[in-house]
Formats: sequence, structure tokens, C-alpha cells
Amino acid sequence: MATTGLPGAAAAAPPIGRADRWQALDPAATTVAPMQPLSAAEIRKRYLEFFEQRGHKVCPSDSLVPQNDPTLLFTGAGMNQFKDMFLGKGTLPWKRITTAQKCLRVPDLDHVGTTPRHHTFFEMLGNFSFGDYFKKECIPWEWEFFEDALGIPARQMVVTIYQDDDEAFAIWTQQVGLAPDKVFRFGEKENFWPAEAKSKGPNGVCGPCSEIYFDSRPGEPYPRRDGLKALPDDRFTEIGNCVFTQFDRQDGGKLVPLPQQNIDVGLGLERIAAVLQGCSNNFETELFRPYLDHLGQLTGTPYGKDGKRDVRMRRIADHLRAITFCIADGALPGNEGRGYVVRKILRRAARDGYELGVHEPFLFAMVGLVGEIMGGQYPEVRDHAGQCRAVIKGEEESFLLTYSRATPKIVEWLDQPTGERARAMGIPIPAWVPPAGQAPPEPGAILPLSGVVGFYLHDTLGLPVDITEKLVEESGYRFNGDEFERAMAEQRSRARKSMATADAVFTASVAVVLRSADIAPSIFVGYDTCVATGKLRGIVGDGDQLLARADHGQKVVLVSERTPFYAQGGGQVGDRGSVRTGTGEARIANTTALDGFHLHHAVVTAGHLERGQDCELQVDEAARRATERNHTATHLLHAALKQVLGEHVAQAGSEVAPERLRFDYTQPEKPTQEQLQQIEDKVNAQILLALPVQAAVRRLDDARAEGFVALFGEKYGEQVRTLRVGDFSKELCGGTHVHNSGNIGAFRITAETAVAAGTRRLEAVTGMVAQQQSRDERRLLAELSAALKVPPARIGERVQALTDELKQLRKELDKAQAPDLEVELRKLQAAVSSHGGTHTVVLQRPGLQMQHAQQLLQRALEQHAPLAAVLLSKLAEEVLVLAVVSPALTSRLKAPELIKSVTAVLGGGGGGRPEMAQGKGKDGTRIGEAAAAAEAALRAAGLRG
Repeated sequence: MATTGLPGAAAAAPPIGRADRWQALDPAATTVAPMQPLSAAEIRKRYLEFFEQRGHKVCPSDSLVPQNDPTLLFTGAGMNQFKDMFLGKGTLPWKRITTAQKCLRVPDLDHVGTTPRHHTFFEMLGNFSFGDYFKKECIPWEWEFFEDALGIPARQMVVTIYQDDDEAFAIWTQQVGLAPDKVFRFGEKENFWPAEAKSKGPNGVCGPCSEIYFDSRPGEPYPRRDGLKALPDDRFTEIGNCVFTQFDRQDGGKLVPLPQQNIDVGLGLERIAAVLQGCSNNFETELFRPYLDHLGQLTGTPYGKDGKRDVRMRRIADHLRAITFCIADGALPGNEGRGYVVRKILRRAARDGYELGVHEPFLFAMVGLVGEIMGGQYPEVRDHAGQCRAVIKGEEESFLLTYSRATPKIVEWLDQPTGERARAMGIPIPAWVPPAGQAPPEPGAILPLSGVVGFYLHDTLGLPVDITEKLVEESGYRFNGDEFERAMAEQRSRARKSMATADAVFTASVAVVLRSADIAPSIFVGYDTCVATGKLRGIVGDGDQLLARADHGQKVVLVSERTPFYAQGGGQVGDRGSVRTGTGEARIANTTALDGFHLHHAVVTAGHLERGQDCELQVDEAARRATERNHTATHLLHAALKQVLGEHVAQAGSEVAPERLRFDYTQPEKPTQEQLQQIEDKVNAQILLALPVQAAVRRLDDARAEGFVALFGEKYGEQVRTLRVGDFSKELCGGTHVHNSGNIGAFRITAETAVAAGTRRLEAVTGMVAQQQSRDERRLLAELSAALKVPPARIGERVQALTDELKQLRKELDKAQAPDLEVELRKLQAAVSSHGGTHTVVLQRPGLQMQHAQQLLQRALEQHAPLAAVLLSKLAEEVLVLAVVSPALTSRLKAPELIKSVTAVLGGGGGGRPEMAQGKGKDGTRIGEAAAAAEAALRAAGLRG
């Protein structure tokens, strides 16, 4: 057997099946003698061998990024990759499988480092049965593995079962021989999968489970029957869980026996290693200790000297493993989905390093440790170490810059967390925040203003809110999440404005400049007119400088005494147009709002403008009227969506411009074409009714009482502007609208797409744009009619006939060009070589298309397993390359590695799964060299003689 490589370990591990490495236990003792440790690699090896000897197929770990399950962000359990097998729909040829699976889970992220056994990334040892063996085989095997293969004394293990599982109780007590007081019966929350499924659902496959615990103090009295987990973790450690999926839960909690009963066993490798290595927590095993030692050297404080620093070191060790494995599997840091999770974990680790005194990127330099410790089992962390380092370093550099600027501010405020201190620091406090007392609340209470401060740091410096939340918690308080969410809701509209004015060079300090010069906000008169006159009160230039004059070609922001220009907000774009004075004029490209000011983003197009001049502002009326048509249509669309799809529909964002409207809405499923037609028809019906569009200012409470709908993400004061379109639509809205629904003219839906989980988007046009689209479509139909030589009404029929004809021709062509697979297979078989029980072949077959190459190698796999094969096919302008590797051989060589060795010679690339990959090369003159490279790769892996 292999040596453990651990300090104090014996030169060789004892044989599987004996527990004689343990010293005898005194029956009255409350402690146990130290045990000889086993490395994690040895534990993993023994486990896989144990179940392989019992008829299980050893399968490789699945990627952390699930390949065939869009419902999962990450692989979180060994059973994930066999989901179809559990459902009886799988095509794998094995009924028994065992794996060592890399997993990622984040629900307990906040506990990592503070507890002995919580992790984000971990390994799960698993054995599975798909309609084969069940409890009477599974339970004794798991016990035998722990007791005989690992040498854990029976005296130091107890088990739990579901309270009604008499079958499991009988097996544990009669077949295994456990004393009844070592078997704890618990309810569905502890010992049913999914937890509480029996009473709460969901419907579907479920079943009881049985957990195995290591007891570090077997001489002490056992706990009450209300739960092992209620006791301190330093005595009982869960080391295995056997899930018996045997029921189909139906309505009312009815459990119907499944025709196929399955076994899903999961054992935490890190926990078992800690038990066998005599460690008080997982982080003291050889799986983590090198990271902790490295961090101790890096920071100058060894692990174990400071409890708070130890927590950070443990968290870094865990998070480093997680992000390295994620990136190696292709899950890169980002702003959404799994990318967001990876970025969040990385930033937390970077922040811990900063707090340990490491103020420069350091995580990327530790990637090599992950490869040293884990690369033997998971070579991808070594193969992709360069990419992991580059990605992690870039993320660290970006985050550390943000963190170094932001954290002093939150720390300063937490030193005296009052509104006065926040204001003194320049942090604006919204009017809706209630006044806070001078003294902070009691420890453990929600800290007022913490959400506002967190939003300010997030909005101005980009500090992730979870970092602020963590800092607040470390100060002894709870973060005010409600405050933060409200501030974020208000920010959404401001964010849309910022994105729509990418050419603006002005910042929020414009308002400060204007107020400092005693310039009052503009009076908006645009509901009633598109032209207004008044004084030009302010001219702000580059760098937020207040100017006395702006010359031809200069970009400026203008503030006038009165304005007819609508400032971008509520989804409606800002008005464009022009401004004239006695000495010049400017083109206004957009209008935004900031702290009450209407900011006209302009370029001087003639002469010059002077502050204090009389001016005339003219809105581009054609664009305004088109925008109004789209805005009123958006309100009709919202109401129609609710009527057709249901009241769950809510606005989740919009953009109303002259050319089109865009409306985002909450909806879990894609609407059918029939539903979209109903929605379009309902909107057009209200247009044809020529309903009056009435705007009025009301108290917010009164408006809500009268049924006016407040839109998501919008901020409202006590007085609100309401908009009513007949009895069809009633909403709060500050935008501009038509006076009569008939002014919209026509409404056409042009696109319906998904933008996020549970959120969809509709795009539509109205008025002349809709009419122009109709003209374009008529013209296109006329052209198609002429080209196809049929009347417009028969175009669809003719296109279908041509499509059918084309399909038939392609089939005939494929049949004519298809190679004789039997002949090709005989040629391939003649080239197969055998070495050490494996088969390999590298074959060149010119003119073979990829689909035929795949069929050929699939046939070869069926006849020559285990097989590693490379097929090269030279076509007119490229070389196609296909590689297949039997699953049993992927631990030695993966198909993408074979592809890369070949396409690198051909000047191309490729990739795929461990069992099958494909690629292309450009240089067909080097196909012989490429074949030689494939043979060399097979020999290097020990597969070819």
C-alpha cells in the first residue's frame, strides 16, 4: 500500500479489512487512544477499491459545471451526474457506480472558517445503486467500510434512521449487530430526503435516510433522543449518509412505493480524513494544512496563534480550493449566475487576506498548492493552473483597489455609527430613513443606516454589499438589508439614465456646482408645451466647471429657468431638441435629471452662449410625440399582460423611445403565440376606442386606494402624478403621454425574449413606425411572390414545398457521399494495436465527414473497449480531428488532451468532454506529423507500446 505522506505516519498503511491499528479501548474510558492516520488520497483509494470489489463501476468525477442539468449552477452532490439513472431514464450500462465527486455548495458560505466542518468546495465519496441492491446490502457495506477498510472501531460509531424505518432498524441491529441504544430514530427533518418532504413536499422521488456518526467520546452517556446535532460538534461527527429513494410522494403526502428503488450514499472525505488523522477540525488535515502554513509564512503569524486570524486563514484555504476548481472547470468570475458566485467567493478570500495584512494579490500565487495537493486525483487544477492564476490575479487587483478605498469609510462610520457622522463623511441619507438616536443599538440588533452606508459604498466605490454586511456583523450588529434594497430600487432608474448618456462627461457633482452658485432647479412646463423661454441660468463644462460662456463645438450641460424638456426617467428617454439665444444656438442630445435639476446635454452648433442670456428652448416635437405614443402604449401593454397572463405580471423595467418601446415583465414561462396575439389585440382594441388619457396629481395613499398601480423600481413622494386610460389602465407615472389613446395609431409586437430567470421582455412599435413596418412587409411579400411565381397567399405553401424538396435532395446527396461504414470499420480494426489490456488506434481517412467519423468510432468503442482512438480526415480546406477515450481510461488521458496534441501541429484547436472531443486544423500538409503527435500522446499516457 502507498505511504500516507503525513507527519508521524507509518511507512506503509495496514491492509484493508483489519482494525488492529487501533489500540485497545478501556470499556470505562471516555477518551480513545490516538490512531494511525490515513491520508485523504489513501481514504479515497480504499473507498473506490472497496466498492469496485463489490461490483461497482468506478466513474470519474463530473465537472463542477453540470453538463446536462440547466437547473443547477454547480455540481453539489455525487448523484447529480446520474440524475437520469435514478429516474430510470439513463443509458449507462451499469447498475452500480462509485465515485469521488468534487462538489460546490454555497448556502453555508457564512459559516466557512468559523466551524470545524463547513466548506464551499469539498469531495464526496459515493456509491449508487439504480434499481439493483437496496438497504440489506447497502447498510452492512457502509459499516464494513468504516470498520474494516478504515479501522474505525464499532464502539466509536452510532447511527440515525428515520423514525418509521423499521426495516433499517432491523438491519442495523440484527444484521450488523448494533445495540439498539446506538440507533437513534429521528423525524423527517433530520432523516428524510428531501428534508421534510413527507409533510411539505415537493412531490416526486423521496425516501428515508440513515446517517453514520463518529463518536470521539464513546464512554460518555448517549444524548437524549431529540437529536445528535443538538450536541457539540466536538463529540459527534457525521461521516456518512445513506439515502434510500423508495417512494413517489403524491398529493396529500401519500408515499407510493417506487418500482425502482435506488441507493444514494454520500461520505464527506474531509470529515473522514479529520477523524482518521485525529484532527479537531477538517482544516488541520493535510488537505488544508499546506495553505495555512503558507499563509502563516506570508503574513508573519503562524496558524494557531490568533483565533480571529485563524478563521480568516481557514476561509482563504477553503475559498482558494473552490475558485481554483471552478475556474479550471470553466466557471469564470462574472456578474451573473455561477460567475457571480465565483466572484463572490474570490472577493471574500481576497478581503480576508487584506485584513491579514496582505495588501497585494496573493491568491493567484497559491494556485500551485492546489495542484500539488489535489492534482493527482484532479489533474485539471494542474493543467489549467496558468489560466487560474491569470484570472484570479486580475480579479484580485480589481477588488483590492476597490476594497482599499472603501473599507476605511465603513470602518470610520462604524466607530461612531450615527447619522451625523455619516453626513460629515458625505454620505447622503434619504428622506425616508427615520431619525436615529445618538447611541448605537444593543449588540446583535439591526444597525440603523448600515444599509444606506452599504449602498453608498456599493454605488460610489463598487464595494460588494456582502463585504459591508460582514464588517457590520463583525462589529457586533446586524446589517439593515431592507434599507439597502430600498436604496437599490431607487438607483435602478438612475442607473438606466447613466447608461443611456454614455457620451456625458459630467458627474453627480454638477448639482453641487449649481447649488453653490445659487442656481435654482428648472421649472418643468413640458406637459403643456414643447417650447419655452426664460433665462439661461447655468453652463457647466468639462470637469464640472461653471462657465460664463460656451463657444462653437463645445460640449456643455445647460440649465434654464424654465424648460419644456422631459428629463429621462420612469423608462422614458430624455427629450432632444435645440436652444437659441441672441448670440448662438446649441443642439440638445439628451436631458437628464439630478437632484431637481433638468440637465440639457448639448453641443454649441452656432455662435456662442452666455450665462444669463434670454433663451428659447424647442423640443424635437416629432420625437416627443412618437415617444408619447410608445409610452401610453406601454401602459396599455402592462394592463393587457395582466389580463392575458395573470395578475402575477409586474413591470420589471422599461425603455420608451421615439423609435420603439421595450417592456420587461415578471413571467416564468414564455407566452404562446396565441397569447401574444391576444395581448396585441387587446391593446389595439383600446386604441380604436379612442379613450381619454387623463393625468392628475393625487396623494400617494389616495392613488393606491383608488387602484392606481405603482411601478417597480420607481420612487414616489407624498404627491404623485396618476395616469388613467379610460377604465383599462391606471398607473402612477410622471412621463408624457398622448391625450387620447386613438393618437397611438397602431400597436405591433416585434419581439419577445427572456432576459433573466423569471423575467421576459417585449418590444413593440406604434404610429408611423408600425405603418412603415407594414409597408416593408408588403414590399417583401411582393418580391417573394414574384420570385416564387405564386400569389402572396400561397407563398407559405410554396416555401414548404421547396423546403421538403431540399431536404430530400440533401438526403440523397448524403446517401451518395456516405462511406461504407462496414468497410471503414474493417480498415480501422486492422489498425488497432493492443497494449496492457487497452486498445489504441490512430487512423487517417480522407474525405470523411464528422458525423460519419463519429459513427465509425462509436462502433469501434463497442467492439474494442477500453479504447483510445484518434481519427483524422483531410477535406478540401481543413483537417477534421475526432478523439474518443473509454471512460475507464480518462484518468490517464482525456479526449481533449488528445485533440490538442493533434490540432497544435495542424494550426487549429478543439475541445470537448473527457470521453469525446473534436477539433479542426488548417494545415493539411502536416497531417502525418499530427498523426505521429497523437501516437506520442498515447504512448506518454502508457496506453500504447
